Amino acid sequence: MKVVNLKYNPEKVFTILYFLTAMLEIIAEFYGNKPILFIVKPLVSIFLVLLYWIASTQRNILFFITIAFLLIVKLCRIYISEELLLTGMAVFFLHRLILIYYISKLIHLQDYFPLFIATIPFLFFFFYLLSITSDIKPIIYVGLMIQCFLMSIVAGITLSHYVMNDRKEVWLLIFGLLSIVQYFIIFIDNFYLVDSSPSVLRKLGVLLTVFATYAFYQFVITTERKLIQ
Repeated sequence: MKVVNLKYNPEKVFTILYFLTAMLEIIAEFYGNKPILFIVKPLVSIFLVLLYWIASTQRNILFFITIAFLLIVKLCRIYISEELLLTGMAVFFLHRLILIYYISKLIHLQDYFPLFIATIPFLFFFFYLLSITSDIKPIIYVGLMIQCFLMSIVAGITLSHYVMNDRKEVWLLIFGLLSIVQYFIIFIDNFYLVDSSPSVLRKLGVLLTVFATYAFYQFVITTERKLIQ
């Protein structure tokens, strides 16, 4: 008689909880239920943080700060207003700075020339996108310029690391690609489709954020485990 192994695996449990709550977030976004979004969005981040706490042996404070800032940005996007947009942009700026620093430490970034080369195409793309955007207040325009610059660096790091190092390390590349598409979608949704409510792109942006954040978690855990081997 075959014995079924019912051993409790906390990593699997919190992974399932993460994606279940993320599914609820997407459904709430689809129906535009903002009170539910205020409940579900923090739960998604909490389950990912708990998953990292269980799986990691280092429990780096930078991971928790990165997820916390990302949560604030997500909450600021629930209600569209100029004040929340500026707040979200300021927090997003801090989030990206910490993210870049954190990734650089994990991959032991030392050669900046490949990063510079890989960043240039993304700079052209995002700044072209910004240049054809009209009716933006100067303070928001400056904020978007900084965002585009930081997003280009994130994209450059992920691409250059994949090309110049072990190509089996795909989680960072997946995170980078999903982040690029997600940022592009959010940009289009906020500045070109602002009058179309509810926007399909907004739901797609939420979906991409869910998988991009999980890919970032997998990259962190995989890198930490390699460092202790």
